Amino acid sequence: MHDSMHQLTVPNRPELLGALGRLAIAHTHLELILRYCVKTIAKQSVEEALDATEGNRISDLPIKIKQLFKERKPTALEKNSLDALLGCARRLSKKRNSYLHREWSETPEGQTVMKGEHYQWGPAPSDAEIEGVTSEIVALGERLNHERRPGFIQEVMQRQPPNPQVTT
Repeated sequence: MHDSMHQLTVPNRPELLGALGRLAIAHTHLELILRYCVKTIAKQSVEEALDATEGNRISDLPIKIKQLFKERKPTALEKNSLDALLGCARRLSKKRNSYLHREWSETPEGQTVMKGEHYQWGPAPSDAEIEGVTSEIVALGERLNHERRPGFIQEVMQRQPPNPQVTT
């Protein structure tokens, strides 16, 4: 499909806009859960953890989480389990970004299209595809939250003595 074939318009299908909105909200929720993982692993208050991660991109959070987790001396299996969850978060974030940060339009015939990686217009993902990614993000958030409390992340934290408070 060539750019000259149609005038650019914002798709106005309520189902599509609803699916994209749910995707955005689910991803924001995942970001908050990742920030809460920092809270749990760093043994900080909610306010401290949120302040410490303010302005961090979601792609920065897994790096911070892995660094903090490593300091708690997890087993190889626990490190691998965390890596798998964070890898899934990275993959789903990329998918979400590919849906929300690309150009969308609608053809005169009503077909929703999206620009691809190589700036070519092509079919946009279906509402069901978007909802599928949203469901995966929600499930991952639930899993991370479980592992944070009461799962393996919490178990690692319970093996470690609390950090001594240094007063000056």
